[in-house]
Amino acid sequence: MNNTIDIYSTPEYRKVEAVVQLMVDGRLTSYRVATETNISKMKGTSKIKNITYQTALALIDWYDENHEKYGITID
Repeated sequence: MNNTIDIYSTPEYRKVEAVVQLMVDGRLTSYRVATETNISKMKGTSKIKNITYQTALALIDWYDENHEKYGITID
């Protein structure tokens, strides 16, 4: 029996991915996210797998509070 979890399909991962995609698309600045979440500004090409757990939690919270404003939803 395989007890591994596919984190890439979890709603939490998709929320982080959606926020990062907003920044990549230029619809949101990392400065704005950093100031609204009290996390460090993300540098240029940071990969999601390289962010800290604390940053991921902050991005999930940011998504929950702001996704409607930006018209984004996850499946």
